Amino acid sequence: MSEPAVGPGRVLAGRYRVEDLLDEDAGVRSWRAVDAVLSRPVLVQTLPADDPRAADVTDAARAAAQVRDSRFLQVLDVDIEDDTAYVVREWMSGRDLTVLLAGGPLSPDQAGALARQVAEALAAAHRDGLTHLLLRPGSVLITPDGGVKVAGLATEAAVYGATAGDPGVIDAAGVGSVLYAALTGRWPDGGGQGLPEAPTIDGRVASPRQVRHGVPRLLDEIADRTLGNATRHHSTPLRSPAEVVDALTSGASTGRVNGLLGGFDDTGTDSDRPPALLDSPAIPLVSTAAVPSARLRDEPTSRPAGRLGRIVGVLAGALLLVAATLVGLDLLLSAVDGGGDEDGTQAVPTSSVTPSPTTAQPAPEPTPLAISAAVDFDPPPDGSGDENPEDTQLAVDGDPETAWVTQNYFDPLEDQKPGVGLYLDLGAALPVVGLNLTLVGDDSGLEIRIPTDGGTQAPESLDDWTVVAEFDSAGSELPVILDSPVTARYVLVWFTRLPPQDGDFRGGVAEAEVLG
Repeated sequence: MSEPAVGPGRVLAGRYRVEDLLDEDAGVRSWRAVDAVLSRPVLVQTLPADDPRAADVTDAARAAAQVRDSRFLQVLDVDIEDDTAYVVREWMSGRDLTVLLAGGPLSPDQAGALARQVAEALAAAHRDGLTHLLLRPGSVLITPDGGVKVAGLATEAAVYGATAGDPGVIDAAGVGSVLYAALTGRWPDGGGQGLPEAPTIDGRVASPRQVRHGVPRLLDEIADRTLGNATRHHSTPLRSPAEVVDALTSGASTGRVNGLLGGFDDTGTDSDRPPALLDSPAIPLVSTAAVPSARLRDEPTSRPAGRLGRIVGVLAGALLLVAATLVGLDLLLSAVDGGGDEDGTQAVPTSSVTPSPTTAQPAPEPTPLAISAAVDFDPPPDGSGDENPEDTQLAVDGDPETAWVTQNYFDPLEDQKPGVGLYLDLGAALPVVGLNLTLVGDDSGLEIRIPTDGGTQAPESLDDWTVVAEFDSAGSELPVILDSPVTARYVLVWFTRLPPQDGDFRGGVAEAEVLG
């Protein structure tokens, strides 16, 4: 196979003047060129005419030139001239997904909007009988005004020989990979794509929510359903770009994810543009975000119990001890002075009179209170609003072999947010003296909290929960006896630190009892 005589100054088809080499991949060179007829920049891709793929690439480019959706990078010309096969495409000055995600993943709204744009474009191409089959980060381009362009329709597969499998499933997985990357900054389909490879857990690609906190459950599920992990959500796979569009559209119409905007119609007319991805700040990736060495956060203004309560208790006890000492000293001095009545009888302070004997009543033993519900608690703005809610009842099912477990965190929890937990609903405000907890893992940082105002609704903000007990390093078995009884309907088990598990961090509650 010969090297094509293409270089700066070469003119193809009498009008495309090659200027700068941009990239070379798999024997295909990409050039910045100028269309001398229309005086505009164009992208020219070349490969030797005797390359075995040349005919397939040019045929694929001719087919792709017929696509009607403007979200594809348009093919302007294609031919084989002398020793060179070439494809001329429109010039686009934006950034591809690899470059865009170098600053961190997108917000969930941006990621969902981007995935929907790509899915709608591919669904339109499938209706025209065209497929992509090799969607990669470099295939997704973001225009300076925040629009979306997909490059390489049909031609990428011809270059790399990607023809096996169900085209609908392959392109749906491509959209899912784009969504996954936009949410996490990682690529789920192997390495070598310009992005860090997605981690695996138990042999499967970790879900977006396991990589980055705050990912909405809907987007997490859609990504998994396209990438072969539908069973993780007890759901069915998404087997075409059109099914991905339906899933994203359904989520937007029901309000489950804000910002999944409408896209372009099949004729390429703008309806609702996605958020301007270049102008919006990217959210730092959880596992690589820079975190100060000391994390400071506002505490609730009312903390009558916990550490402050114990300090107040100690001071009160000390004052009582001083008072008792002074009373004892007064009695001693009175005895030394022979203090008594004139008739010689000894004066006895009223407070020291021994009461008549009575039978002492032992304090009642704490007993478990009925728990009507267990609810996960991961409040915004730091949390996603839910933390495996489908498993919370496992914490109160009476079986310590089952457990509610937090999401998997690839970095320490305390480096990412104040905490995560679940609260126990007693159904009514009742006296609470303690808890018995069986935890998942050892060395959890833990707080027990109750609503500050004692209301009938569980507070939505962490600031509205008051700490009544805290533990810097809790083992798997944790009996909790409160400094003094409290009355509450809701009791929050709040993890401020998760124990290490297999190199990552996750914790949970295998069994919880509230004692009254």
